[in-house]
Amino acid sequence: MKRSILIFGITGELGSRMAKLAVEQGHKVYGVSRGTHTLPSADLTGVEMLTGDKLDRDFMQQCSKLPVDVVVDTKPLLESLQNIADFFGHVKNVFIISSTGTFVPLQQLPADETHPWREENHVNFHGKISFDKRALELFEQGRLPVTIFRPTNIIGDGRIPLDLYGGRDVNFFKALKNSEPLELPDVRQILLQSVCNWDLAKAMTLALTTPNEIRGEIIILSAPYAIRLIDFLNLIKQRFNSTSEITWVDADEFQKKHPEHTGLPFLREHMCFSIDKARKLLNYEPDYTPEQGLRLSLDWCLENGVF
Repeated sequence: MKRSILIFGITGELGSRMAKLAVEQGHKVYGVSRGTHTLPSADLTGVEMLTGDKLDRDFMQQCSKLPVDVVVDTKPLLESLQNIADFFGHVKNVFIISSTGTFVPLQQLPADETHPWREENHVNFHGKISFDKRALELFEQGRLPVTIFRPTNIIGDGRIPLDLYGGRDVNFFKALKNSEPLELPDVRQILLQSVCNWDLAKAMTLALTTPNEIRGEIIILSAPYAIRLIDFLNLIKQRFNSTSEITWVDADEFQKKHPEHTGLPFLREHMCFSIDKARKLLNYEPDYTPEQGLRLSLDWCLENGVF
């Protein structure tokens, strides 16, 4: 089955990778960029490029005349969602990217797509929840043939890995690389389940072959299993041959001492998910384990002088 695809965010991490895989598989790909992206992207050879803004309704009306049957929005906004519903209700599929951050705190491990997510709390991703609710409302109204993909923590080439403060601070990795001592919140036993950006792109490309089965569905995408943050840290130290001495501090005390680390409350939540639904609907099987994806991230950062 060959599809014709319009990707918003074509020069980004996920859009460019999906485009590359889709072109290689014989699909027709149109890509939209505002022309302001400066981060590295995958090879876009074979993509028909358009310059414009998905929030510009005149531009979106022009795009709606393209002979496409799939629309992909890699960084959706409520405004762009409405524009897609208004101008692309005729397509067979609309793919949007959300996050498993909508599910936390997890009530069971591993969690799957049946886990509650609609109620906002102190730590989950409120914006994504509101967006996903609206997307599903539009689907139920027959106005948006949407599929919501929810990746876990993203790793891979072109991506700085997660640090143990809950962000992606290059100084954390530089300190480990230089074998400097570090004081860290005690999150050693927290589970982290990452997904490689190439596996995300692979899963969404696989979804092109199952247009009917996936409409109106939420699908979790990740690596096949979770690892502890202590193992995650040790993998980083091993890659750097680091001898950094780690002082572990009670996480509550660390948060009070360092309120600037606003991502720490989320980092303290277990991230452990089943990908059985993706396997069943998409025939998805990750190419990268969490360890391999992290190594890909670290190698890319070292090769490009990020740290």
